[in-house]
Amino acid sequence: MTIEYRQLQELEVRAEGDGRTIYGIVVPYGKEQRINANLTEVFMPGAFAQQTRAAHRVKLLVNHDLKMPIGRATLLREDPAGLYGEFRISDTNAGNEQLQLIEDGVIDHLSIGFSTIKNATRPNGTIERQRAHLAEVSLVTFGAYGDAAAVSGVRDVSATPNLDAITDLIKSIRG
Repeated sequence: MTIEYRQLQELEVRAEGDGRTIYGIVVPYGKEQRINANLTEVFMPGAFAQQTRAAHRVKLLVNHDLKMPIGRATLLREDPAGLYGEFRISDTNAGNEQLQLIEDGVIDHLSIGFSTIKNATRPNGTIERQRAHLAEVSLVTFGAYGDAAAVSGVRDVSATPNLDAITDLIKSIRG
């Protein structure tokens, strides 16, 4: 595993993957967001804690179209900034097209499809999403949370091993 970085269309490209895995914050925590004229919501830390154990069940779609799955989650993790996700995009025509759009900076936002498990209402009327079931994540042109829920990068293939990573691996094996 390498830890090299380079910039591509403002996306971080990590040279430690297969070139088909995207990653980023799927939904931010603690950010009040107006969804429409009647709804402002905020996702709370831990809202998707149950999902992190079964990430493989969460599909990656295009524009919330159930007929357009292009991959699946390989990792979901609760981070202070929000729900972090990694998604492997399938080697299909649709998957390849979306990867190209991501690398070109055309598609760069993430959006979620979810169902509510537990909500609370703040005095200002904002709905706190305390627990929710994540049904899917979608690549979208313009997401409700803007750059707070976006593709951060693509894990790329590297032919050059990173000596620091190898040294750290050896140290961890030796204890």
